[in-house]
Amino acid sequence: MSQALINRSSDLLRLQNENYEIEVSGGYLAIHHVPYLNSSKEIKSGLLVMSLTTSGNIVGKPKDHTAYFVGERPCNINGSFVPSLVNSPQKQPLFADIVSDFYLSCHPDGRDYVDYYDKVSTYVSIISSPALNLDKEACDKLKRPILVHEDNSPMMYMDTNASRANVTYLNDLFRPLKIALVGVGGTGSYILDFVSKAPVNEIHLYDLDVFNTHNAFRAPGSASIEELEKQLPKVEYLAQKYSKMHKRIFPHKEHITPDNIEVLKEMDYIFLSVDSVSVRKEIAGYLIDKGLYFIDSGLGVNLSENKLSGLVRITSGFPEHHGHIKEAFGGDDAEDDVYASNIQIAELNALAAIHAIIKWKKMLGFYHDTICEVNSIYSINDNDLLNEYAG
Repeated sequence: MSQALINRSSDLLRLQNENYEIEVSGGYLAIHHVPYLNSSKEIKSGLLVMSLTTSGNIVGKPKDHTAYFVGERPCNINGSFVPSLVNSPQKQPLFADIVSDFYLSCHPDGRDYVDYYDKVSTYVSIISSPALNLDKEACDKLKRPILVHEDNSPMMYMDTNASRANVTYLNDLFRPLKIALVGVGGTGSYILDFVSKAPVNEIHLYDLDVFNTHNAFRAPGSASIEELEKQLPKVEYLAQKYSKMHKRIFPHKEHITPDNIEVLKEMDYIFLSVDSVSVRKEIAGYLIDKGLYFIDSGLGVNLSENKLSGLVRITSGFPEHHGHIKEAFGGDDAEDDVYASNIQIAELNALAAIHAIIKWKKMLGFYHDTICEVNSIYSINDNDLLNEYAG
């Protein structure tokens, strides 16, 4: 795993912390978006690649002073070739679909490189200095998202946000997980927005409804008129949107019913975002019986005196902590209570999703959870947040 190896290596982590855009793949260390000048004195973006010495999960010292370069031949500010850099032109398949253009040999002062920080920073300084001296601002604009070349990664490109904050090791919590979203309307679509940014192994969407115009006003992002006219099922519309970032989103054009509910047994966490209280109770009963982990969201908004008021509820269920759920979901007449209201506003859907995601990440151990609340209700009117604890 590329990022896991980087986290265990102080020299690679130092490169990443200093904004080198690095990737580990196929036994190579790749440095993306290295600025350089070509013979026409144009600023270009190149890829620097070198073999990576490892011992199990530990990165060792560079085995030699060579590297590969993908791009044109780097030049000085006057258009002459950078000396003591290129050994020879060489078309060498490296990893994925990456093929080198030049074989490099840089051995400054005849010494061995101390570590990969030393080697990479030396090479980049030699290659990039002419371009940086000519126009540093133009060089800074060369950076692009880094495509992920790991076959086992669910993400389309690397999470440089986590690496900048030095919390990428926490992403390991997500990697084995299969997540189900039951209902992807207002709240469910925002939950997908957040879950798709985590490297969970699989995301499964269950909903039978069509993505209509009213859905566009309570979902993240913006749908075009052309997309609305296609009348796509919600799961297909959202899968298309978020598959640009996450590779393993699986749309299921169906509601969860007694006929197919057993698919949830395969999931590690289930998010419930359904309008019907009876359906919610039926699904939750099954999840409780099977000892599965789930987070349910409820949103109730009323119109009173020409203003909106209401509640946002998040209820979690997990083994040995289910006694609170019946009261949280309401009695037999709950279809007519505040939670059954059909008024939905985007920011309230987003708020419900945020609370659900935070609770999920607490359950995972991503966030501290000092009080272990199992049910929380946010009151819009007075900005109160009431918690019920696991005890």
